[in-house]
Amino acid sequence: MTSITIRELRADDIDEYCRFLTVNFYGHEPVLQTPGDHKIVTDTPEKRETRLAIIRQGLSLVAVDSSNEGRIVGCAYSEEMVPNDLEINWNKVNEKKPTTFLDHVHLLLSGVEMRSKFFERFGVSKALFLNILTVDATVRNQGIGRRLVAALIKLGRSKGFPLIAVSCTSLYSTRVMSALGMSCVHSENYSDFKDEDGNVVLKPPAPHTSVNLMAMKL
Repeated sequence: MTSITIRELRADDIDEYCRFLTVNFYGHEPVLQTPGDHKIVTDTPEKRETRLAIIRQGLSLVAVDSSNEGRIVGCAYSEEMVPNDLEINWNKVNEKKPTTFLDHVHLLLSGVEMRSKFFERFGVSKALFLNILTVDATVRNQGIGRRLVAALIKLGRSKGFPLIAVSCTSLYSTRVMSALGMSCVHSENYSDFKDEDGNVVLKPPAPHTSVNLMAMKL
């Protein structure tokens, strides 16, 4: 555990970071464990371009294992968000009817973030938004996720952010955020998110039943 340190996620980490996401985020994120062959493409030039733009904001962190050549074992992938970003994201996901599994995931998350009205609730004009928190399966249950979020909170304060927010898709991440002082400002059950035929689209394994928008003033 003493070999794990936290540092900024850098642009020159992009190759390793994308591999890390493929295995540890796409391979273990509860929502993405919905039964079925979803044919999710985890790494494309477009995805890399988006990731690099966010990484270059200097607001993302990684946990690295210094005893294993600095291998990435956790990440808190974050960005600055302003109210207009929510509307842009919402309009983008609603440009067309969702046809892929990820289309439905993005539609739900964008809707949760819009309906939470977290900017209005806290009376702020910008926030540090945590997009992805994930830890390598081989080193979970060692407090690495909590350390990453605690470091991110400290970073947010040092950068002058008035608020930190995150859409928690699992019970475990919700508990981490709550333990660090965040409160749930909006929650939606997966069982209530259905397609136009009335079928439940997202079916993560137990005990994950809802998306919870967690936030805290900094």
